[in-house]
Amino acid sequence: MRILHFHDAPHIHGGATAYLKRLLPEMASRGHENRLFCLDQAAEWLPSEDQAHFTYQWPASALQRRRDFHHFHAPLAEALTMWIQEQGPDLVHVQNCSAFRSTIFPTILKLGVPLLMTVHDFSLIDPNPWGLERSGISGLLKQILDRQSLAKARKSVFECTQRFLCPTETLQNGIGFPRGKSRLQRLPIELAGAPELPLDRLHLFFAGTLFRSKGVDVLLHALAGSTGDLRDATLEIAGCGDQEDKLKALCRELGLDARVRFLGFCSAEEMEAAYARANLQVLPSRVPENSPLTVLEAGARGRPSIASHAGGVPELLGNGRGWTFPNEDHEALRQVLQKLARDTSALCNPARGMRQWVRHEFAPQKHWDHVDSTYHELKR
Repeated sequence: MRILHFHDAPHIHGGATAYLKRLLPEMASRGHENRLFCLDQAAEWLPSEDQAHFTYQWPASALQRRRDFHHFHAPLAEALTMWIQEQGPDLVHVQNCSAFRSTIFPTILKLGVPLLMTVHDFSLIDPNPWGLERSGISGLLKQILDRQSLAKARKSVFECTQRFLCPTETLQNGIGFPRGKSRLQRLPIELAGAPELPLDRLHLFFAGTLFRSKGVDVLLHALAGSTGDLRDATLEIAGCGDQEDKLKALCRELGLDARVRFLGFCSAEEMEAAYARANLQVLPSRVPENSPLTVLEAGARGRPSIASHAGGVPELLGNGRGWTFPNEDHEALRQVLQKLARDTSALCNPARGMRQWVRHEFAPQKHWDHVDSTYHELKR
């Protein structure tokens, strides 16, 4: 089969991109031909002949941008139509698509190609999935427009998509998918080696895109008020994003330079080394996370996590597999960290529990078999 994959931003090193980079070779090994259509920038990691991308011409007007993102954008529809007609796919598999939904999904439906979507986040129920500030009179107006855009986008996505694959029960039950269209499908997580957990003090680790939505500043503020054993805790931050300079400045302002290290973008080998140095992975996101890879990958390596209590995170870290705290509450986060800093041995049982759960629930072979069978089920 020839599969056209759609991802709005494969150049951003987030969870959806990491998943897509594994999905393509796995499906190719099963005899499928893969093509990619993306927005803004091409994927550097895929041959140019196997992909096409649409570059949005940014207008000066914010109102025009909103119209383009949330209503029908003819130039994008034309580019996507030409690519689909040229490639002749049997199926379209969508990963991330947060903007242009009112263009992408109806265009695919009109061409009669079956559409499958792996749902990586809660943006189908979140009117502001990027965590943008909405304050004052203009913020109130934007909130109203956000809700109107979301309602229109949901209707379009639900009508045009034949199957939704959901990594958590929380997402599957919480989005409100049309009856019979959604299925639970845990992400594929390789069970890696589990180096001995260092227990001399807290060694914190954050891995992800450095966007405001990820809440790294919340973690820094939690560390800034450290008392007792938490004053000895260290933090390593892996990733890049538009908040990187602001976060480094905040570190200096809070007097955390000696305790916080920015690693930038890390290779696979560098990530393994960072996980080995850590004993607690922290995910302080402002927005609801679905099935964050950092939590699962840390668990696969025998590293427990603490994360914001939202989205699918409580499902992942429940039953003693980790800790959660209220969104954006750095005081609550600090309290948990201080308790763990006093007794780092409390990390051991959640570390073992998370690793066992990942082994049982997130087996890669089971996941890829399910994707393959879904392709054949939906093939036009």
